[in-house]
Amino acid sequence: MRDLVIYGGGGLGKEVLSHVRATDPQGAQWNVLGFIDDFLPAGTRVSGHPVLGGFDWLASRSHSTAVVMGLASPSAKADLYAKLKGNPHITFPAFVHPQALVESSAILASGTVVSPFCFIAVDAALGICSFLNVGSQVGHDSVLGDFCSVMPHADVSGNVTVGERTLIGAGAKILQGLSIGSDVMVGIGSVVLKNVSDHSTIMGYPARVVKRE
Repeated sequence: MRDLVIYGGGGLGKEVLSHVRATDPQGAQWNVLGFIDDFLPAGTRVSGHPVLGGFDWLASRSHSTAVVMGLASPSAKADLYAKLKGNPHITFPAFVHPQALVESSAILASGTVVSPFCFIAVDAALGICSFLNVGSQVGHDSVLGDFCSVMPHADVSGNVTVGERTLIGAGAKILQGLSIGSDVMVGIGSVVLKNVSDHSTIMGYPARVVKRE
């Protein structure tokens, strides 16, 4: 049995805990130590597990520990991963809820979390610490970059390329064959019909750029 912690003690962290439990209902594989959270006091109870501490608690860990990101923010995930990957005792396993459907040819990088009722089609690829929330879909041959987050019931069609640290809002739809840049935010319910450049926020039907950094 391996020790495991969830980074983030909020609502998403609680959902991720439920995914972990679903993949290991007898508790034979994972010993869930608790949550890491930089804003909740150590000792706070979340879904029956303690908040162990913040970043420093985890960064100084000298025993083998699996970490699952319970955070939606792509930039926060990227920052934490960069800081933690140098610790040889920390690993980032992938978790796929048993009620998700992932084709055998799909590639899931370390730290990926796939929620229930998601579908990942043939030859799709998800980058490091990607997160698919409930009911989202990734079409054939699509590629999601590292640290992307896809919110509930969003659909990424086939042959779509999404850059790193991009967030796709709940219910958004992306047309097949498009290129979505890095550090993009796709607003809730948006319908994306053309390519999107890096550092853009897009919203609407059809989606239009409302902010560019």
